[in-house]
Amino acid sequence: MGSCGIHTKGKWVKGKKAVLATVLVIVFQGTEKVGIYDDQPAASAALWSFVDAHWDEAHHGPAPATRSETQLNLFFAGEGDSYVMAEADLGEAAQALGSPL
Repeated sequence: MGSCGIHTKGKWVKGKKAVLATVLVIVFQGTEKVGIYDDQPAASAALWSFVDAHWDEAHHGPAPATRSETQLNLFFAGEGDSYVMAEADLGEAAQALGSPL
């Protein structure tokens, strides 16, 4: 499994603290990378940073000048390559681990 970074912020919801975060999972060329971010813009920035760092001009040609869903589809077109970005409440997990989040 690849690296994992944790960046979260907590909010109170219905008497208990919700730890809302955006989870980004990238599967690329057989390697998995998981990151947890404060919000969707931070996760999106991490996704684009990954794409930029791994863009292979020999395979995909020059990177497009502007970022788009088409560019993401081209980048993740390989068999088994994909990404998922979703908001999650990590409050219960944090409590189970004894975290002060």
